[in-house]
Amino acid sequence: MGDRFCLTLLEAAEMNGFTAAEMHILVDRHAEIAANANGSYRIDPDALKAVVDGSASYLKAA
Repeated sequence: MGDRFCLTLLEAAEMNGFTAAEMHILVDRHAEIAANANGSYRIDPDALKAVVDGSASYLKAA
């Protein structure tokens, strides 16, 4: 993730119309979208967009 812009888990959830629980599921299934910084997830918005755009069934499993 490096120096790229990052969102908190709740910011990413709100911006994309997800609940916090749904975001946790996405992070669990797609570790590349998040980094754990001292116990808090930081979400890479570009990686999240790629995962969400690439999967039509990402919420069905939630």
